[in-house]
Amino acid sequence: MYEVLDERPMKERTNQQWLAALREPGAEQELALADLRAFLVRGLGYAMADRPQVSEADIEGFVQDALLKILDNLASFRGDSRFTTWAQKI
Repeated sequence: MYEVLDERPMKERTNQQWLAALREPGAEQELALADLRAFLVRGLGYAMADRPQVSEADIEGFVQDALLKILDNLASFRGDSRFTTWAQKI
């Protein structure tokens, strides 16, 4: 299993709170990005658990790419699902 280094619990956010936090540079954005990173690492770790050729570094790379795409595509989020569900599909 892939380790998530930040073990603090993820802050519960509504879709609007996610969007607001990620759009404004500063401390709240950093916390939201850390929460989203941990969420994505955990999800990908489970999804890739049966693929031993995928390393923790690969997972980190996938997540970093996803975070950049998520930030670039925030305006396309319509709110039809939870923000984290949408983010996982990126």
